[in-house]
Amino acid sequence: MKKKMFTIALFTVCSLSNAQTIERQAVKDYLETVKGVHYDLKVSYTHFEVSTITVQDSITFLKENFENYKASKLASLTKSIASLNDGIKKQEGKTGFDAVVAGSLKKRFTYDRDKLQKKYDEITLLEFKLYEPYKTQEPNKVLCKKADVHFTAIKPGETKASAYMGDFILNRVGDKCLKGKNIKKIEMKF
Repeated sequence: MKKKMFTIALFTVCSLSNAQTIERQAVKDYLETVKGVHYDLKVSYTHFEVSTITVQDSITFLKENFENYKASKLASLTKSIASLNDGIKKQEGKTGFDAVVAGSLKKRFTYDRDKLQKKYDEITLLEFKLYEPYKTQEPNKVLCKKADVHFTAIKPGETKASAYMGDFILNRVGDKCLKGKNIKKIEMKF
């Protein structure tokens, strides 16, 4: 019995380390390939953490982006409408030739304000709608994996290593890197 438990535990540890190795190799291949040309970088990882992105994570991300976009548009429109209202107030009470110009400006400001107010009203009515493909998917279905990586690399022809950090999006299996983002060079402290 103990022998079976040991075998199962060993198999589990080996499969987990193999998955991490596959993901590390996928990120390394992504880093070494630029526009179809393969470069021999000497990459070593100082931090490599993989998390999964599920359908529910994706929906949450899309909803937050929608809400942030809507809030920023409404704030911008509110500021523009307030500015036009100030312009209308400044044009009131002018006489003579200034009254003719003020009337024309007031008319233009009012037209622009009403146009922006209509746009504001339209945006306030917008609601988040789920894309069709998401409606039929299980919320826990894994769409892809995200690797948070800190690594050092030595470029061909150089002797000094440079440190970097970034996020990498891997396919669902983890054997291919689809995209790298937020890759930044960091200062190495010794």
